[in-house]
Amino acid sequence: MDRDYWEELLTEKEQAKGYTDGFKLLFCPWRLIDTADTLFLSLNPGNDPSGELMRIASDERGNSYLVKREAKHSPMADQYRQLCQFVEKDPEEVLAGALMPFRTAKWDKNRDRQNISVARPFWRQVLAAGKIRRVFCMGREVENEVVASTKAKLQRQLPANWGNLTIRRYTTENDIQIFGLLHFSTYKMFGRAECIPQLAKLLNINHVT
Repeated sequence: MDRDYWEELLTEKEQAKGYTDGFKLLFCPWRLIDTADTLFLSLNPGNDPSGELMRIASDERGNSYLVKREAKHSPMADQYRQLCQFVEKDPEEVLAGALMPFRTAKWDKNRDRQNISVARPFWRQVLAAGKIRRVFCMGREVENEVVASTKAKLQRQLPANWGNLTIRRYTTENDIQIFGLLHFSTYKMFGRAECIPQLAKLLNINHVT
């Protein structure tokens, strides 16, 4: 896939769709499309506090959650690092991105849900390529889209130990594992001790005591 094509397309669509705060499709270098076996997929990017990289198809500096900058990291940065440590994955080698690439201060389902379609061909191509073997979905909106796209089947559902919320694992016909987690920007699962055993069960991790 061509980075310039997507940057041009998103520039055009931002104006056409009525967005004004920019876009970001990948929170990592473009090269990871060809090498990563793990996908971390969030809903959409918030505003860039630095104001430096408002309109980019990918972050060529490295993983956006890890890059040092003067502005404060997103609320998910620490949760992302902890997830990668939990699953023993190099955080710089994970394909990280947004289902709906246009920046908003807050998700508005009446406005934003329909615009998931803009990047849908991109994500379907990524998932169909066969490189990605594991997908971490941030929230039900992302989970539902990935499950519908891959026709994955539910394998397990567990209480998240956060109110009455649940987390899920799905498997596709070609054995891609899809994990439907709570959105880390709202639910900091790695900051809540009660969630850790449930995550371990869902991810089949045995090193957690």
